Order: sequence, then structure tokens, then C-alpha cells
Amino acid sequence: MNLTKNKKKQIEGIDLDKTYPVLEAVKLLKEKKYVKFNESVEISINTGIDSKQSDQNVRGSFVPPHGLGKKVEIAVFAQGKNADDAKSLDVKRVGGEDLATMLQNKIDVDVIIATPDMMPVVSKIAKTLGPKGLMPNPKSGTVTNDIKSTIDNINKGLVAYKSDKAGTIHAALGKLSFEENQISENINSFIEEIKKIKPSGLKGNFINSVFISSTMGFGLKVEI
Repeated sequence: MNLTKNKKKQIEGIDLDKTYPVLEAVKLLKEKKYVKFNESVEISINTGIDSKQSDQNVRGSFVPPHGLGKKVEIAVFAQGKNADDAKSLDVKRVGGEDLATMLQNKIDVDVIIATPDMMPVVSKIAKTLGPKGLMPNPKSGTVTNDIKSTIDNINKGLVAYKSDKAGTIHAALGKLSFEENQISENINSFIEEIKKIKPSGLKGNFINSVFISSTMGFGLKVEI
């Protein structure tokens, strides 16, 4: 693998084959930062699920104890009181058919919420939203009648996650500017959350390995 000068300097002295305690790994990511922008801290959990078995795929949502450190732009498909509730919370986009048309042409939000009665409208642009991971889903908490609580959780740092075709779960869990303990607590809390949702049909190990990295950094294997 060809490495840039900065990347070579960044990994100098780092044992990439070692399994680190989470806090030690976080310290290394912070120490070795070399870019100017505030990188995200990302986690990859490699599982033993068979993604071809629908009952083994995992999906859900999680609110890290220390949030994500970023403002999230939200769009809400709702009408009546639910739409009024969303507007009262300064949501960027609220609507129905008009919102679907807008998002079909340009997606400028991070999360999309919908009330159950609006899903027929949302389904019309499923081919646009699905590949971007923005399709509302009850399992991730984004199809709901409790608009206010859902928006509140998202603003606190709601993380929607799901396993991919390789059975890996990816998530961003904060910013590198966070305190070391804050990042570690976000990571450990997420791992514990995932442990709780082992599919009942899965035989053998659920979590095989966990890696953390920063946006421009290297990946480190951490203790489960």
C-alpha cells in the first residue's frame, strides 16, 4: 500500500496488529492527528451474522452519552399537529408531497423522520433515499408519531445504524476534539448496546472484532 508522507509519519511507532484498550486507542488517535479540521471518531464492529439471513441483520438507533458534537439538519414528513410540532423546533424541512419533490431534486439534510401516515408519500422517493441511508424506518426510530421526542433525541446525537452486506456495523460516535473519556464512554456504550441485540438465530460469536479510527487517521483494533 502506498502511503503519503503524512500518513507514514502518523503511523510511525504504532503497532497496528495490537489490540488496544479503548481509552489507549483514543489517546493515540488524538496524539497522531495531523489535519486541521475536527475529525469524527468512527467505529466498525465486525460481526458473525449472515447478512443473507433476514432475521440476522441488525438495525437500530442509539444516543451516545456525550452526543456527536455536530448540528444535524432534519427533514420531517408530517401534517397537522405533528407538522406544527416539528416547525416549532426549528426543523429545516417539513411537509408532504412538496417535501418529497424537494428531496428528489436535492438532499440537504442528515436525517429524515416521518409519521406512519406519511410513509406512502415517502415511499415514492425510496429509490433516492435508500442508497443514502436516509429512508425512515421504525427500527431506527425515524418512523414515529412522537415527533418532539424523536427530534430531541436526534439533536442530542441520535446514531442510526445497521449491518451491511459484510455483516459490519459502522457508526460515527463523536469528534476528536472531545475529551478522551467522553469518546471512550461513547464507544464503550455503543459496544454494550450492540451486544444486547444479538440475533436469536445466530449461532457462534456475534461480535468478532471492533476497530476505531478518525476520519483521516488509521484504524486500531480495540478490546471488546
